[in-house]
Amino acid sequence: MTVDSLLPDPWPEEVAAALDIWRQGHLIRGDLGAWLATAGCVDLVTGDDFSDRGGGLLAAAAEIGDTGYFAVVSQTCDIAAAGPGRRHPFVQVCPVRDLEAAAFSPQKLQQARDGELVEYVYLTRPPVTGKEWAIDLRMSVPLSKGSLVGSRPIEGFGSEEDELGLAARIGAKFERPALHDYLSKDLTDALSVLVTKARKVSADWCEDVEQFRLEIEGPRLVPKRVRLVVITDVSFSSPLQLPRKHALRELWKAQKRPMKRVGIEQAPIAFRHIEDLKAKDYRNSIPLSIPALGRGRFD
Repeated sequence: MTVDSLLPDPWPEEVAAALDIWRQGHLIRGDLGAWLATAGCVDLVTGDDFSDRGGGLLAAAAEIGDTGYFAVVSQTCDIAAAGPGRRHPFVQVCPVRDLEAAAFSPQKLQQARDGELVEYVYLTRPPVTGKEWAIDLRMSVPLSKGSLVGSRPIEGFGSEEDELGLAARIGAKFERPALHDYLSKDLTDALSVLVTKARKVSADWCEDVEQFRLEIEGPRLVPKRVRLVVITDVSFSSPLQLPRKHALRELWKAQKRPMKRVGIEQAPIAFRHIEDLKAKDYRNSIPLSIPALGRGRFD
């Protein structure tokens, strides 16, 4: 059997009509998740005990999450029965978590609201009023589209912009480029902290930063030289705008010594107005995911 074996041919008209009302970000009731675990032993990560079941992999299942909901994370085109969706018998769904039940600290809860936690996408309109719920991107499971046909979609977001934010977060998580550990962790964390602090004091410079990118000389995992490129909505080159560069210049300056310790040479920071950015320069640079900027994907 292959995935093709599970596709209806043709798709029934009533199924196609029922799927057309669904889109990425909709919720469906459910709490049973499934995954593959190691057979012939106790799985060293999940703890599943299949020691009496031979070797290889076996399917395990359990109630996942604490809200009784899953969120559809497949792109909307793949949900339909037409276009690319006709080749997909499944959609991917992720569990919805209750952040209060997860005992998040007030600080971590605020980070989830602000989109600063890579694993969680905050629901701006959960189906239960007053709840602090978020989609947990750490686990996705295939769901038969037949389950969507027999259910009505449940809204989880307050606007189309919020739903597009979900798409951006999914893309950022699964398309993060392979980079040297210092760039993917230390530098990214430093930029996130800087932007978060700037927003708390209403610093205006971060409102006009569209994205951070890296120009890298040499292999991405073992770079020789790296430049931080700041893509801005307005030009930071005019004399009146020069003070707005200060915070980012100071951060980049502070990164020079630790980068040198791990063998990375630092090139001067660059500010690029989006209207002046050359396609070649954009294509040859790598985006960094900084959810605190509050922007979607820009690629």
